[in-house]
Amino acid sequence: MRPLFRRLGPVAAAVFLLGVGFFFGATRSDPLAAQQPAKGVVPAAGTAPAAPVADAGDKRVIAYINGSTPITREEFGDYLINMYGKDRVRLYVNRRIIETAAAAKGITVTPQEVEAIIEQDCAKLGMDRAKFVDLVLTQKYGKTLPEWREDVVKPRLMIQAMCKAQLKIDDAELKKVYDSIYGEKIQVKVIVWPRDREKDLARVYDRIRSSDQEFDDAARAQPYADLARIGGMVDPIGRNSGPGTAKVEEIAFRLKDGQLSEMIDTGSGLMVIKRIKANPARSDVTFEQKRAELMKEATERQMDIEVPKMFAQLNDAARPLFILSPKDVTTKEIEERSKSLGVDPKVLEKK
Repeated sequence: MRPLFRRLGPVAAAVFLLGVGFFFGATRSDPLAAQQPAKGVVPAAGTAPAAPVADAGDKRVIAYINGSTPITREEFGDYLINMYGKDRVRLYVNRRIIETAAAAKGITVTPQEVEAIIEQDCAKLGMDRAKFVDLVLTQKYGKTLPEWREDVVKPRLMIQAMCKAQLKIDDAELKKVYDSIYGEKIQVKVIVWPRDREKDLARVYDRIRSSDQEFDDAARAQPYADLARIGGMVDPIGRNSGPGTAKVEEIAFRLKDGQLSEMIDTGSGLMVIKRIKANPARSDVTFEQKRAELMKEATERQMDIEVPKMFAQLNDAARPLFILSPKDVTTKEIEERSKSLGVDPKVLEKK
């Protein structure tokens, strides 16, 4: 399934930044850094001391009402944090982690570089910018173009620059990529069930295995709309697409035409693949003709692997301590914050 994800790869990779402890948002944000631990609490050994509290907050005025009553930036900031803080705090902290590390290494990103990446992503997805903004940013990720530039593309370019020294691409690696793109491929259809709907698969598995029509009906009705729309018919699967798809490749090449796989645990749910046919290797192109293209593809694939590793290292070094809990705060984060602030975890869970 790598070819399907390759078209989405740069965008999907960038979106990693939107989520968990990193990919495709280093220090604390200013509103968080301005908060004190509970009175009398001494930070645990090995943790950074709390930032000093500003003497008088931010009294800059953003508006007046009733002639002379001011509304301050501090009031407006508190409102925004209350409304959107839990949804955005992890993204912002992740972004600051990357920006701080990049600044320490002298890495900068220009507006021209950001725009070039957006154009490249549009081209890979076969969309103009307006369609990319509407279908991908607005409908899929709920972000505006300015947010995408600042929260996703800029951090993505920074962390990729930090990863360049980790890349090791030789002819052996390029030949694997050549085989993946131009070698024999297997056309398959897939159905994917999220973890909370696994019982649905178990209930229909025997039917879809024994009936082509039952399989096609289930493929068009599967929970993931993008796959349902194409009846599960993803791009053909080649060899050497990467460690993330090695298991699926092995199964696809092992199956016979028309045969359905066992239920495959993807980590986030279950998947079945049905082999349709084998497509022979292309003979109209040579390795040397495609060397430049292969180098670019190999670089992107290694970046897909190295970027999460790099962020994990940066995150470990930054040791973010969330005072304002992210929406997806983990038990480990609550326990670490409890230890650092000397507060009962049950109290923190309610914040």
